[in-house]
Amino acid sequence: MPEAEVTLRLAFWLLRRAEPKSHADIAIDGAHVRIAAHEQAGRHIEERTVFDIQSFLAANKCDPRDLKDQWRGTYGFEGHTLRIRSVQSFDVQVACDGMDIKAECKGGLLQPSGRGAAAIFASAIGQVIVSGSSGQSEELWVAVPDSPAFEKVGRRILKGRAFADTGIKISLVSRAGVRLLEPKDEDRKE
Repeated sequence: MPEAEVTLRLAFWLLRRAEPKSHADIAIDGAHVRIAAHEQAGRHIEERTVFDIQSFLAANKCDPRDLKDQWRGTYGFEGHTLRIRSVQSFDVQVACDGMDIKAECKGGLLQPSGRGAAAIFASAIGQVIVSGSSGQSEELWVAVPDSPAFEKVGRRILKGRAFADTGIKISLVSRAGVRLLEPKDEDRKE
């Protein structure tokens, strides 16, 4: 599942749970949408679409309001607004249930091999920690595709005392919705 899809699905899910007329700020790098033709290590890389964001937004009834280019800008979504930009920031920022949720999202294969899922989690968690938190009403999240491999690694991470101390929440994103991973009672460290 591409990173841009994980990001947008999480934002939609959060907005559906937020107060009416809420707003989400979304950061999506252009390279997560389209790779431009270029030379790399002496080889020609063809242009390719990574994620058809325009079709995805249209299929999810996002109403373009103020676009800066083909897909970056402000949209209406089910009585809410969302702004998509290519900036260095948390991938999703939205106020929901009295909390300012800030999430770092990662895409990946639904069946990653080897240490793929662990490496993706490590990157996301590192980015959240480096970006930091500045307020009591903030909740920091990591969002990855929902698959058995990501769930297994996520549950292993939740068992660690060092991770528990960060307060970061782990969410698994699928086309059917979002699941928050919670430590199982038998996994909790006392």
